[in-house]
Amino acid sequence: MPDRTIAHYHQHAEHYQTQYDSIAAQDVHADWSEWLASCRPGSALDVGAGSGRDAHWLAHKGWQVTAVEPARALRERGHLLTGDRVCWVDTRLPALDGLEKPTAGYDLVLLSAVWMHLEHAERSHAFLRLSELLSATGRLIITLRFGPSDPKRPMYSVSVEELIELAHLRGLVASVLSTTNSPDQLQRTNVSWKTVCIQVAQETRE
Repeated sequence: MPDRTIAHYHQHAEHYQTQYDSIAAQDVHADWSEWLASCRPGSALDVGAGSGRDAHWLAHKGWQVTAVEPARALRERGHLLTGDRVCWVDTRLPALDGLEKPTAGYDLVLLSAVWMHLEHAERSHAFLRLSELLSATGRLIITLRFGPSDPKRPMYSVSVEELIELAHLRGLVASVLSTTNSPDQLQRTNVSWKTVCIQVAQETRE
């Protein structure tokens, strides 16, 4: 992720914390809440954790959460919210240097509003790293943002097809959790979202 993007989030941490926390995590992640409710809590990794909203939500549900956030001011605000129930780590995609993998891997890896910040040349490396962190039955949840870029925090085009291809190269399966783009919950008419779930194929797990 570019330094200037991280610097922007650091400098405007209060603004983004207010924005993120204005929407409940369970509403943002309604597309996969049914799966979450049906499974036993395990280890979760929140990459680009921002204000800590999602990490706090998962921890409250009993998950052991590691939150990655490279923007220092956001990370500090997130830690104030979650306390020591969440382990905060200062690293970034694509390499996630210094991030340790649990013995069995993470049962859930979440990238919420992050993928669009990665340049296309970084994405193969980032996906490889994320897939290596998954447990044998783990799920990688990625939200895709469709809409204009922001020159202060550049965003690059995304597609479901790209994730399907990256998953296929790693022997994984990608599925879209909504048939149509979801409207933006901040009421931005030119922004919409899709959620993609990536996991090991059922027959491989069996």
